[in-house]
Amino acid sequence: MAIDALQLGKELVSLLTILTPFSVLPLYVTLTMGMTDTTRRRALLRTLGTVLITLLFFQWTGMFLFRVLGIELPSFQIAGGLIIASMAWSMLHANPSRIQTSRTEGEETREREDFSIVPLAIPMLSGPGSITTVILLSQQQKDLAGDVSLTVLILVATAILYPVFRLAHPIFERLGVTGTRILTRIMGMLLLAIAIEFVVQGIRTSLAL
Repeated sequence: MAIDALQLGKELVSLLTILTPFSVLPLYVTLTMGMTDTTRRRALLRTLGTVLITLLFFQWTGMFLFRVLGIELPSFQIAGGLIIASMAWSMLHANPSRIQTSRTEGEETREREDFSIVPLAIPMLSGPGSITTVILLSQQQKDLAGDVSLTVLILVATAILYPVFRLAHPIFERLGVTGTRILTRIMGMLLLAIAIEFVVQGIRTSLAL
C-alpha cells in the first residue's frame, strides 16, 4: 500500500499543534529555573515519557473504551472538536486554557518538587485535546499499517519536543513574552481549523447514519 505523505504530514502537524509546546514553555522555564542541567534533563525525559505512554495508550484503546460506554464515533468527533476549539480559542487570546490546567493545579505545582508528570505531561501536553486528537486520528486509519504509521508519528512528535524543551531557556529569552504569545496565537488558529474539521466530520457522519 502506497504511503500518503501528504496525509502523514497533516497528521504530524495536527499532533504538534495540539501538543502546544510553545504555550507550555513559559511555565517550564519558570519551574526549571535554577536547576542543574542534569536534573532538568531527567525531568524532561519523565515528562516526555509520560506523554508518549499516554498518547499511545489512547491511540490503541481509546475508542474501545468509548464503545464500552456506548459512545459512537460521530458524537465523540463533535464533542472532541468542541474541546479542541475551546483550547484554540484560549490560545488565540494567549490565555492558558482551563481544560489544560486549573488554577488550583497551577498553585500546587509551585509547591511541588516533581512537576514533570503533573501538570506538564498531564494535562498540559497530553491533556483532553491531545488525547481526543489521537483517538480521532486513530479512527481515520483504514488498516494496521495506518495504525503503525500513526504510532510512528506520535513517536516523532514526542521526539521533536525534546530539543524544543532542551533549548527552552535560550528560546524563551530570544522570543520573550511577546514572541511566545504570537506563536501561541498562530498555533491557536491552526488548532481551531483542526477542531472545526473534526466537528464537520462528526456532523456529516451523523447525518449519513
